[in-house]
Amino acid sequence: MPHISRLFIYPIKSCAPVEVERLVFDRHGPVGDRRFLLVDEQGGFITQRQQPKMARIRPVLEETVLRVDVDGQATLRVPLAEQGALRKTVTVWNDSLSAEDCGDDAAAWFSSALGIDCRLVRLPADSQRQVDLRYAEPGQWVSFADGFPVLVTTESSLGALSERVGRDIQMERFRPNVVVNGSAVFAERRWQMLKHKDGQLAICKPCQRCVIPTRSMDTLEREADVLDALKELCRIDGKILFGQNALVSDIHQLCVGDELTEHFVE
Repeated sequence: MPHISRLFIYPIKSCAPVEVERLVFDRHGPVGDRRFLLVDEQGGFITQRQQPKMARIRPVLEETVLRVDVDGQATLRVPLAEQGALRKTVTVWNDSLSAEDCGDDAAAWFSSALGIDCRLVRLPADSQRQVDLRYAEPGQWVSFADGFPVLVTTESSLGALSERVGRDIQMERFRPNVVVNGSAVFAERRWQMLKHKDGQLAICKPCQRCVIPTRSMDTLEREADVLDALKELCRIDGKILFGQNALVSDIHQLCVGDELTEHFVE
């Protein structure tokens, strides 16, 4: 029976993951997931695509603060919520939205860590960033994630990729929220829905991959054999696809070990 084997959140978009035992959902997706974002002076979002060193930045959610560490710098603590925070307009892909600036100390910390001018911003509680209406109903929101609240991958498909490369490839390269075990290799390409005891994950569209999964998590260097394997196994209509973007319906939480029923496109 397919079941959830691993769960992840990414408190700061494109920084290191946090593996968890359960995901709790609010109207923006998994609680704590992509609620912080690094932006440039114009408010444009910054990711590992341009700044691979972001992978070295380690966020941890505490009760009232976000704790952030990176080698060579003192720990930074940023409030999870702050009344009266200054707001600025930021962009994530084609979306412009209001965000809360986390202050000069945080900006200096991240600018030092990455060697560029940048600022940390926080998703406001009242944010209403709409999921693409081609896939969602009006009033379905998303955080600072690329476009959808949840990304699902499978152990079996990663296994096929690792076998092709000849060594174990870490799932964290693909930055999923939900990892499924017990599904056939690349079965996710035919998913329509994953049924959970409380509701469902509605499958929206395959995730088109960028450069990030081709980088070693140790050296941050691009690995040609991983790119070759992705091209061989995951290129469809000229795009490299791995994993599925999803919307959550009637699910308050997902836990490691939860069983899922696959529903396929006919």
